[in-house]
Amino acid sequence: MPTLYPRIWPPIQRAAGIAEAAITASTTDWHDYELIWGARYSTFRVDGRTVLDHAPAPRGPLCFVAWVDNQYMVVKPWGRFAWGLLDTMGEQWLEIEELYIEPP
Repeated sequence: MPTLYPRIWPPIQRAAGIAEAAITASTTDWHDYELIWGARYSTFRVDGRTVLDHAPAPRGPLCFVAWVDNQYMVVKPWGRFAWGLLDTMGEQWLEIEELYIEPP
């Protein structure tokens, strides 16, 4: 099945409105995150650098939620699901220095 992945998964992602990108920035340093949420498409930037562009925007009214979580879920293109908890090595926290939410 992995050999079919490059041909089958991209059309499924587009049809389902799924977009993803790896973020290589350190999670222990301060960063500026920006989400530009348009009517049809969104852009995500880290420190002014576009990480994900022209991603399908979620439809319908939504809200902003921020949290730290050690749970994960993976959906693989060949129909397999995985979920679980990651071990934490110590206390974790999320600091937000500034937050701006502006209407379009």
